[in-house]
Amino acid sequence: MGYIKYAIIALLGWGFWAIGSKLLTRHFNTVSTSFWISLWSLVFLLSFIAYRKGLMVDRYALFALPVGFISLIAILAFYQALKLGPSSVVIPFTNMYVVLPVLFGFIVLKEAVTVTRVMGIIFAILATIFLSL
Repeated sequence: MGYIKYAIIALLGWGFWAIGSKLLTRHFNTVSTSFWISLWSLVFLLSFIAYRKGLMVDRYALFALPVGFISLIAILAFYQALKLGPSSVVIPFTNMYVVLPVLFGFIVLKEAVTVTRVMGIIFAILATIFLSL
């Protein structure tokens, strides 16, 4: 049950992050929006690391490099889409990213494919379509 608590915190955090991001894109260009949000995230992360002393450094740290690069491209594209389009369409559409790791879990990690999970993917796609109309 512990992971649900953190999932709810993430859901609320990302919800407010998306609202704040939309408001910032009204005043900043894409790069500036990304820079300021990332800078403040880094400041808070460094403070958290200093408090918790939980930073791990080993050979796997290099694997974060391509993930970080992909994240940067996605973030810049997200802020540009948010600047140009309505948040009520952009945010649900970009949140369809969850389908990729779910499919990865099914195909590569051999996680259980259940009717409920397949229905969840279908409903997520339908919800995105309905929210974009």
